[in-house]
Amino acid sequence: MSITVSLASPEELSEAAAFLFADAQKSERETQIQEFLKTIGGGQEGQNQVLIAREAGSLLGVGILIFSDSATACLWPPFSERTDCADAILQEMALRIDRSGVSIGQVLLDPVQLNLRRLLTRNGFPHLTNLQFMRHPLTDWQQTSSLQAKQIEAIHFDPDLNRQRFLKLLGLTHQYSHDCPALNQVRTAEESLESHRSSGDSDREHWYLFQRNGTDIGVLLLSEHQTDQTWEVVYMGVAPDQRGQGFGSALIRFGLDQACAHKQSALTLAVDHKNSYAIKIYEELGFVRQNTLSVHARLRSPFPEKKPKIN
Repeated sequence: MSITVSLASPEELSEAAAFLFADAQKSERETQIQEFLKTIGGGQEGQNQVLIAREAGSLLGVGILIFSDSATACLWPPFSERTDCADAILQEMALRIDRSGVSIGQVLLDPVQLNLRRLLTRNGFPHLTNLQFMRHPLTDWQQTSSLQAKQIEAIHFDPDLNRQRFLKLLGLTHQYSHDCPALNQVRTAEESLESHRSSGDSDREHWYLFQRNGTDIGVLLLSEHQTDQTWEVVYMGVAPDQRGQGFGSALIRFGLDQACAHKQSALTLAVDHKNSYAIKIYEELGFVRQNTLSVHARLRSPFPEKKPKIN
């Protein structure tokens, strides 16, 4: 018999959830199932997709595919004891990602999960890079006047007044970037900005553009994580012709000042593990290395003309 993979119907979601949490402690299983069903059912139509694999009517595996924004899809590795079933689920995910037109379909894994990483690679999700996660505890941070010292002015993002200015500068900061440079070949500045918007709980409240002597030099996008009272540096970039003057450090110092002013417990970020220059700056400012995760991703062809759509 052949394995078939399909989108779970509303009637099949409970069966899929029970399959996912079959190994959970009995006292917690029902709560986990209900929380999962609530989360999956909370998105827009087509945003949260539960894929089920069957053979001769029996449920063999489940996969989760989330279209977090118009440019990004995130997936959970397939839940199945059979390799051929996991292959089939990932191949269906790849087809759905390609049809959607998003720029990247990605999953983050512990680097030591070698078998799972091989599974992803052979089914169209090769290794992209490793991300180094870092955290600043803020306990000993002394607020500074780094912007004033370098005559830098911070300007809040305003979609009605400076969106195009943000997009232009964001595109410039992507040039010759050492943070996941492959993404700059497949994602436009507008898609990148929209993707950053979906990170955290604060939307665009803490997005900044920076100028010096009338020249735009960089951007800093900060986001709140209200559950653990932390902020995240979602993105920081400096225009190529403005690099090497300490502006990146000044922008991060500004982010640390803002997080302290809002009484946060920490400021976090993720950086490409190959970007040793940026990591050195972060460590000099007091960031501490945390865990490292491997990114496996499926990238679309560079800059198709049509705008991505969620299917």
